[in-house]
Amino acid sequence: MPDPEHPQDSVLVKREHCPACRRRSTRTLYSEPLDSPGISRYMQAHYGQRVGRDFAGYDYELAQCGHCGLAFQTQVPAPALLEEIYDRWLPAAEREAVAARWGLDDYRYLAEQVEFVLDHFRLRPSSIRALDFGFGWAEWAKMAGAYGIQVCGAELSQVRIDYARSVGIPVVDAATLPQDEFHFINTEQVFEHLLEPGAMLECLAGALRPGGLVKISVPNSAKSIRKLLGAKNFAALSEGEIMAIAPFEHINAFTYDSLTALGREAGLVPLRPSLRKLYNCSSGWMEPKSALKTLARPVYRHLYPKSTFVYFARPH
Repeated sequence: MPDPEHPQDSVLVKREHCPACRRRSTRTLYSEPLDSPGISRYMQAHYGQRVGRDFAGYDYELAQCGHCGLAFQTQVPAPALLEEIYDRWLPAAEREAVAARWGLDDYRYLAEQVEFVLDHFRLRPSSIRALDFGFGWAEWAKMAGAYGIQVCGAELSQVRIDYARSVGIPVVDAATLPQDEFHFINTEQVFEHLLEPGAMLECLAGALRPGGLVKISVPNSAKSIRKLLGAKNFAALSEGEIMAIAPFEHINAFTYDSLTALGREAGLVPLRPSLRKLYNCSSGWMEPKSALKTLARPVYRHLYPKSTFVYFARPH
């Protein structure tokens, strides 16, 4: 049970303002006990027996900002629980699972993104400085390094930091990033996890060189939130629907509108890449299924911009 007289002993802390724009004009969208049957079933399926915590007395609560539109969980992990989640609940064996699951299309996808960076800046790869922020198992960083880009990474999990160093990726401290340093910053499935995404994006924006780009790709939560509000029961959500608003991990629930608002608050401008550049960096055209995906993805993401995959530019 939470102890109001000893908040340092709490496993969760409450966010009192919007973590993107810091306004307090928020309203509660949904609340359900964290030990409810639906959430408990999800926790068991997702983490197995690695959760040794009792969450009785805590709630899963979604709120929404009236200014920028971000939906977010108000009850979020305290620092000790945060470390426990990413270093113990998510097992180190996840690295082997990623390697076993990934195939040619996955690595093509990474290569396309790296080639877009090279095509956009038109510099020698060795002249480009890139940061893979929240790099996980460093798949993007390894691909960028293979193309000759000077890449380093920042990460919370010590297990993943140790892995990145073991494969030659330099690791930097996100709290002390140099100003005006990077041409490109990659963030893949990161901002949904951050306690203060607004403050972090401002920090990353300052680390970009003028004209630099930061890529943010996050789950789109719109469908999941609609279903949860309609069903009023976490148990009604499928595994895929839970993913975008998962307790403890995906604590910020973005849509296209709230993601672009986040960028604006940090002084960044959404970039709509040219189709020529996007298609020029694509491969797999001779396989029908791959070709269809390759043809449709740029249109969906950048000509009809309602996806939560956005390139932001720092103005000159």
